[in-house]
Amino acid sequence: MKNSINRLVNFGVKATYLPWEIYLTRKLNAIVFLSILNMIFGISFFISTGYTTFLTECILSLVILPFIPLFNYFKNYVWASYLFFCSAFLFFIPFNLKMGLESYMILFYFPVIISLVQLLGRKETWKHLLIISVFCFLTIIVIAVGYKDGCWDLNLSETISSNLSIFNIIVSFSSTIAFALIMVIESIAQDTLIKKMLHEKEILLAEVFHRVKNNMNIVTSLLNLKKITSQSQETKDALEECRNRVFSMALVHQNIFNNDSLIGLNFKNYIVNLVDEITNSFGSKGSYEINYDLEEIQLDLSTSIPCGLIINELITNSFKYAQVPGKKLIISILLKKENGKILLIVQDNGPGISANFMTEKNTLGMELIESLSDQINGKSQFKNNDGATFELIF
Repeated sequence: MKNSINRLVNFGVKATYLPWEIYLTRKLNAIVFLSILNMIFGISFFISTGYTTFLTECILSLVILPFIPLFNYFKNYVWASYLFFCSAFLFFIPFNLKMGLESYMILFYFPVIISLVQLLGRKETWKHLLIISVFCFLTIIVIAVGYKDGCWDLNLSETISSNLSIFNIIVSFSSTIAFALIMVIESIAQDTLIKKMLHEKEILLAEVFHRVKNNMNIVTSLLNLKKITSQSQETKDALEECRNRVFSMALVHQNIFNNDSLIGLNFKNYIVNLVDEITNSFGSKGSYEINYDLEEIQLDLSTSIPCGLIINELITNSFKYAQVPGKKLIISILLKKENGKILLIVQDNGPGISANFMTEKNTLGMELIESLSDQINGKSQFKNNDGATFELIF
């Protein structure tokens, strides 16, 4: 029984649908089947009580309702929604005008309007919601004017009018409750599916970060091995620079993998870890001091990697060119938010940058810094201020 109902509710669901489209289709089908049951109940009531005046509208409604799941299947939920709501509002006109205001037939608008808002209350379908709502409002105006002018008023006896009002009140409120339950049940199922899909994607993304990190660690290990076996100091320095660049990228993936969030990382912690790794490579070459002034800032992957490479180049250059014999090397790193942007400053107390170097900037490291700054739409500059200072605003 449960499987049969589930197949009926899933009628028209396509493999390409997003979760909200799947459950919109399911909700619409469920509401249609409930409406069919209501209509069968109504026909049975009218036949048993002899109110045959309303049989034509009931039978015609019962004929149209099965076409709505077919529209779901052969077209889509938009077509099906228009057929369901427009036909419902059209049938409300003769039902209300024939039964009269005292029958409370107007109460059937409530479950239908509730289902309309729940089904089409999304940014992807708000235009259809607006169109159908306007049509709904127009039918209400027609009914109100018809009540005033007495159109189609059958002047039913007091007994019949009383029975109809009781019947309409019970069925309309029970329909409202049933419609609301359908919406809640399907919404819970939709949320469960979305959470499951999100969890699966998080696991997959974490695995991707883990594999990338492992592959980069293999590369850094290979560069280390090659550095150890190399005889030329120039080759060793070049391999060490390459290793540090690869490590700065691998560290981004490692920090994101170890984080609760897979969409970004705490760049303050990343800078500290990266600088620690670089200083371990150059630490034996004289005394040094690292000063941090860092705010807690979250950066996404596309920004973290370029920034990490820039910091790697700057710290490496400070250790290579800013150390003066007999003088303690001091490197200061500042990271903060300022006027909606992020400011990064790296400064050392070395001899500074020569005028020729400032104008030419023809080294690989300097070209890399400029290229990476442009990549994140940042504005960068070098200047001398009791040593070399680099500023980046992005």
